[in-house]
Amino acid sequence: MQTCLLEEVAVEMRLEGKVALVTGSAAGIGKATALAFAREGAAVVINYSRSQAEAEATVQEVADLAGEAILVKADVSKENEVIEMVNKTVEAFGRIDVLVNNAAITRFVAMDDLGGLDDEA
Repeated sequence: MQTCLLEEVAVEMRLEGKVALVTGSAAGIGKATALAFAREGAAVVINYSRSQAEAEATVQEVADLAGEAILVKADVSKENEVIEMVNKTVEAFGRIDVLVNNAAITRFVAMDDLGGLDDEA
């Protein structure tokens, strides 16, 4: 097992040789998750559907950690795009060891309208 120097602390690369696909990883929790996998030595797939600039910045952050990443645009609500994302991942890295299904959609709901939420909202 290799170690690297990260913020002046030796860190074991526990996921070296592994591949993590993190959906919705351009920003927020998905980005933090992808960077955590990269810090542990995993190659990561940065997925986005609309936030290209943020996704490219996340790929650069992985590179700054001496990690390996690819960028894949895919809307996870569309089966054909998910299949293509998986194919691109396997083409680039030969495998997928970890899948974090983080992508989601959000919409604003006013506080005084929370009682009207249902599964369709």
